[in-house]
Amino acid sequence: MSASHLRGLRGQLDPVLTNLALGYKQADFIAEKIFPVVFTEKEGVRVPVFGKGSFVEYQTERAVGAASNVITLDSPSFMPVVLEEHDLAAGVDYREQAESMYDERAKATRRAVKGVQLRQEIETAALLQNKSAYQSGFSKDLASTKKWSDRNSDPLADIEIARETVRAGCGVRPSVLVVGASVLSALKRHNKLIGALGENERKSLLTVEQLKNLLELDDIIVGEAVSTPAANKDTQDIWGKFASLIVRPHTASGGNDEGEPSFGYTFRRRGMPVVDRYEEVGGKVEYARYTDIRKAAVVGGACGFLFENAVE
Repeated sequence: MSASHLRGLRGQLDPVLTNLALGYKQADFIAEKIFPVVFTEKEGVRVPVFGKGSFVEYQTERAVGAASNVITLDSPSFMPVVLEEHDLAAGVDYREQAESMYDERAKATRRAVKGVQLRQEIETAALLQNKSAYQSGFSKDLASTKKWSDRNSDPLADIEIARETVRAGCGVRPSVLVVGASVLSALKRHNKLIGALGENERKSLLTVEQLKNLLELDDIIVGEAVSTPAANKDTQDIWGKFASLIVRPHTASGGNDEGEPSFGYTFRRRGMPVVDRYEEVGGKVEYARYTDIRKAAVVGGACGFLFENAVE
């Protein structure tokens, strides 16, 4: 079944609502800050995964009259990634639209958008917290040593060891730390981190900027989103009690290669996401539908380090 045929099955595309959807993203959704978006033309892609060819030591000295030293470039292996379609639709009765003091169509669009984005957040969080996504030896269960909620723990030393582990594995120092909200709370109050500041800088609570400077990081991404399986159930943190130190690339317009290592990407089919509208119930209920075709994938297990059970 062709992509054009699939597009033809959709309802009437609404560019106004699509632009509204593109511009609307909860501030506490962080999935695409961790896994940058790469657009693809197809729903099935083969992602090149390069080895350690750029680390190989070559003999480069050349004698007078001798031929040049020629190397053979290594070929990448390929990891298949199959994108998935995610969609939600919310209906508005024509009588609701007429009587409401709000724009019910826009409200329906926002609810559909938020629902799909929340699922993306949940899936990305699960992927980032999955120990099997990391290269062997690139994780540490702090429950077996000292959690960062323990005043006798040493986050500075833990993160520095992790940073050097990743640097030795992929050649790049990771500069992005992803934490759940409860982990950030523990780090902001940690006595050893506060003590590492100068006398004039010390406060009872550290700021994110101070933590970035102390831990030598470009960014600290904090997961604060919550979810619940049903409206009558308690909410729970999506991002849990972990921390992940990762390499996050600057995405090149022409595509990335082994010169730009990365822990992972969000692959999205070009042209997505979209909002379309369709009618049911004899034309008396109009549905706003949000559709995205995407897949988050880890492409460099050696480009990240996982801290499990970082706090109580």
